[in-house]
Amino acid sequence: MLTRARAEVARIGPVTARRLAFLWAALFATVGLHLPYFPVWLSARGLPDTMIALVLAAPMILRVAIGPLVATVADTCGIAATLAFCTWIMFAGYAALGFVSELWAIVGLSILTITAQTSTPSLADALTLTEARRLEQLGLHRLDYGRVRVFGSISALAMMLLSGAVVLVFPGQRIIWALALIALVPAIAGLLVTLRGRPLRLVKMQTGLGLMADHKELPLALLVIASAALAQASHAEIYSFGTLHWRAIGLPASFIGLVWAAGVACECLFFFTAGRLLGGERNAASFLVLGAAGALLRWVAMSFDPPPLLLLALQSLHALTFAATYTGSVLILGRLAGPRHRARMQGWLAAASALTMAGATLAAGRLTSLYGEHAYLAMAGLAGASLVLAIGVAAWRQQARHE
Repeated sequence: MLTRARAEVARIGPVTARRLAFLWAALFATVGLHLPYFPVWLSARGLPDTMIALVLAAPMILRVAIGPLVATVADTCGIAATLAFCTWIMFAGYAALGFVSELWAIVGLSILTITAQTSTPSLADALTLTEARRLEQLGLHRLDYGRVRVFGSISALAMMLLSGAVVLVFPGQRIIWALALIALVPAIAGLLVTLRGRPLRLVKMQTGLGLMADHKELPLALLVIASAALAQASHAEIYSFGTLHWRAIGLPASFIGLVWAAGVACECLFFFTAGRLLGGERNAASFLVLGAAGALLRWVAMSFDPPPLLLLALQSLHALTFAATYTGSVLILGRLAGPRHRARMQGWLAAASALTMAGATLAAGRLTSLYGEHAYLAMAGLAGASLVLAIGVAAWRQQARHE
């Protein structure tokens, strides 16, 4: 009996890892099509560049208020259940967009759908980190965050590679039906994770700030959040207008899908190697520095409207600009957060990222109209500010090790 019990306990780790990997893959299947082609759908519905920028930016502004609220509900009622609720709102939003024609309805439903969609990664992060700590407390082999998170990137990569074929089947305004069908997958996955996991719970709210395991490290957490938010916001130009510009200069849909896929492929490589080969949490501050430095280089080069082959090469820097920044910030904050506040800590990161991304996206709409590809220089400015803060985080962590 004892041997059987030990075998059952030993299975917890692999089963948990597989369940989380499936969840991440389901969540990012929708992102793989939404990111390059939702702006195209908005354009097909007749929205100008400034209105597209507004639709994409408004959910980010809303998340400044909604993000911490969603995270608080998750810490109180259960992270998985809150995540499942958001995925069903996302699915319903995409489906409803296929039936509306009024401008106000398109804008309103788009904002609701994107708000629900962008709430899910921070909840999935909190769920993954919570499960990692649970396995650690049971004395089991520690969950490798990067090797679970990479399935989200692999899923997005696969969808981006298929996106050219998808838009041939669902051209123009029909793209929304493809998004609705794909969004059903994470909705089902979120429900399954909730039902198979621990039941919905209510926990007593803690008084005070309570975000930190050590209150003295609150300034460090704020530095991490600010640096990561600025680095991620620097992607606003390419996320909002990359596909539209590449289509305008005559690049075929298949090549555009390849461009997006190249960046995500390199992102996958980073996630897969971050834990075991690159030091994981021990080098998390270095990841922030590398991410900001890579973003500075990437956006300066993009401002010169590079030719197709160089464009592909620059996309490889996505491994740093997104993946390194993301991994570094999540790992540092996951360690700094109190045990009952992991969702809230990731929620604060998501809210800060949403606020800076919203501002950058609104600016990108105006700057692109005025200066075209030179708008990337503004993104480089955000990356430079992030780099300064990331160096500060690295210095703080280095000093803490010596004390």
